[in-house]
Amino acid sequence: MSDLYKRTLKVRISEVDPQGLLKVQTLFDWFQDAGCEHAAQHGMSASELLVHNFTWVLLKYRVRITRYPIWNEVVTLTSWRAPLNDLYDLREFRVTDARGMTLITANSAWVIMDFTTRKPTRLSRCLHEGQRSGMGRIPDNFERILPVTFPQYTTDFRVRISDLDFNRHVNNAIYIGWALEALSDHFLCHHRPTELEVRFVREISRGRAILSEAQVDESDAMAFLHRISGQTGEGELMRMRTLWHPLDTFEGSDGRPLSEGDGGTSLLLKV
Repeated sequence: MSDLYKRTLKVRISEVDPQGLLKVQTLFDWFQDAGCEHAAQHGMSASELLVHNFTWVLLKYRVRITRYPIWNEVVTLTSWRAPLNDLYDLREFRVTDARGMTLITANSAWVIMDFTTRKPTRLSRCLHEGQRSGMGRIPDNFERILPVTFPQYTTDFRVRISDLDFNRHVNNAIYIGWALEALSDHFLCHHRPTELEVRFVREISRGRAILSEAQVDESDAMAFLHRISGQTGEGELMRMRTLWHPLDTFEGSDGRPLSEGDGGTSLLLKV
C-alpha cells in the first residue's frame, strides 16, 4: 500500500479520436480508474464502502492539457490524495510521457455519499484514521464556473443504460462527452480543449431526457460555458468551462505545425 499510485498505460485504438489523439472523455475514464484502484489498495473502494451503505461521489475537476497522447503511445499516470476538513478527498493526477515530460495535470474533489440519503457524510464516519491521511497537500484551487445564461449551441440526449455506473447514475465521463457534443462539428474538428473546469451538481438516471447547452464565455472568445440539465424538472446536473486552441497553434512531436505533419502526430501546445 502506497500513498502514491502509478500505472503505465498504452493508448489503445478504442481510446483515440479520428486524428489518433486521446479522447477527452477517455482521459476522465483514466482518472476514475486510477482513483478507484488506488482507493482499493487502501481498503476503501466503492465496493468496500457499499457494504456499509456508502460510496464515493465526484464533485469537481480542474484539468490542464499541454499535449494529447497519441495512439500506441506509452504514458505514465500518477495519482495521490489529500483529505480536507473531514469532508473532501482531494486527488491529483499527472500524465507524463516516456521522457518524463508532463502532458496533463488535474485536481479533483470527492466526497463519500450515504447511499440511502444520497447526501455527503463525514470521512471519519466511514474511514479509519490511517485511511484519512494522504500525501502532502493538494491545492483547493477550483475556480468558480459561471452559469450558461444565453445558450448559443444546444443538443439533447436520452440516458442509456450503458451511461450508468456502479452508483446507478450517469457516469462523470459521460457528462463530459455530452457537454462537448453541443459545439459545432466544424469547431470540434479544428480545435482541442486545453483547460477544463467541471462541477457536478446532481445525478440523473436511465431513460431521462437531458439537454446540453453552451455559450461563448464573454471573458475569452476561445472559452465556452457548458450546462447539462434534465428536461423533466431535474434542473442543472453539471456545469463546465472549457478553453480551446486551434490545431494550428500546436506542434507535432517532430516540431512541425500539425497542419504540415501527419494528422496522427501528438499535439504539443506552443507557449
